[in-house]
Amino acid sequence: MKDPEFIDDRLRRGNQAMNKAENAFSNLTREQLNWKPTATHRSIAECLDHLIIADRCYFDDLKAISSGTYRMSFWERYNPLSNLLGRALRDQMKEQVDRKMTTHQKLEPASSSYDQQILDYYENNLSQFMKLVSLCHDVDIDKLIITSPTISWITYSLRYALEFLFEHEHRHINQAVSVKEDDRFPEAS
Repeated sequence: MKDPEFIDDRLRRGNQAMNKAENAFSNLTREQLNWKPTATHRSIAECLDHLIIADRCYFDDLKAISSGTYRMSFWERYNPLSNLLGRALRDQMKEQVDRKMTTHQKLEPASSSYDQQILDYYENNLSQFMKLVSLCHDVDIDKLIITSPTISWITYSLRYALEFLFEHEHRHINQAVSVKEDDRFPEAS
């Protein structure tokens, strides 16, 4: 069904994530943005880059959906597991982490060292993502099925995708905030 209220709610969640990132990270130095608590943890900048990469994976589909040129594949139309997989992803990728998930290689941060522009890149990317989502007010978000950008046999409704993508946004902003709150976090020089 078309659900403009749901779309508006997702956009509010996106704005909240952007504001949270801006408030938490806008005054950090390059050293602070790239600091990691351990070698296996992500830095703040890596969390932001991961979100940029993950959101961009959906740009082409969202552009086609909003322009009316998106055509579901045979598998998207008839995959009997779409609802089950969508619910599973929605339930796993909540803002509050129940259990840690392994990131698909395609979504891994591109670098291990970033400059202070990473926050601008993140905010610009999220703005573009939200603009594409805002163009979906007249889309049947329950019947429109898309394919995961990382695993080609996984499909889910646009509703499920928008539910978990905006929660994913908050999940990793929270992860980055926890890096900043670490007792060993470097002082600004």
